[in-house]
Amino acid sequence: MASDWRVCGVCELRDISEQSVIWCSDCDEGLCGNYKEHHSLSKGTRNHETVTIDEYQKLPSNVIQIAQSCRKHDQKYQIFCKKHACPCCKRCVVEEHNKCEDLKDIDDVIGGIKSSNAFQDIEKTLYMVKEHIQRIRKDREENLVCLKEQKKKIEIEIQKAKTPSTIT
Repeated sequence: MASDWRVCGVCELRDISEQSVIWCSDCDEGLCGNYKEHHSLSKGTRNHETVTIDEYQKLPSNVIQIAQSCRKHDQKYQIFCKKHACPCCKRCVVEEHNKCEDLKDIDDVIGGIKSSNAFQDIEKTLYMVKEHIQRIRKDREENLVCLKEQKKKIEIEIQKAKTPSTIT
């Protein structure tokens, strides 16, 4: 689960309240402008994927809430067990999955998701659903305009019917 993205994690440890400008999902913390460059240059973190805080805030809440680390061992997930369909840290593999045969590097599993046919099918379906929703919305808006016009015409007809006609 993501920590507080608003405050720089490094500054917070130093009892400084500095606003985050980027989010690192590998570190599971936000970083301010002062630590952004250090994070991108440091040997241990230079290959981490980061996004701006604006991009991070646009992510769906269910994506943000995905745990990056094992809650039991407080270690980063590195392996995916296909048998149990779950991510594992190194200690989980040793303690609970040592007899499992189909263990994959989690980066390999995640890397293949975007290029998989299932993902592309979902993407295509979502695009089509979006198109349908836009068409339906436009249709409903046009229907509403027509109904308002018809209502005005009926009100005028009612007024005419109520008014006594003058015959000369």
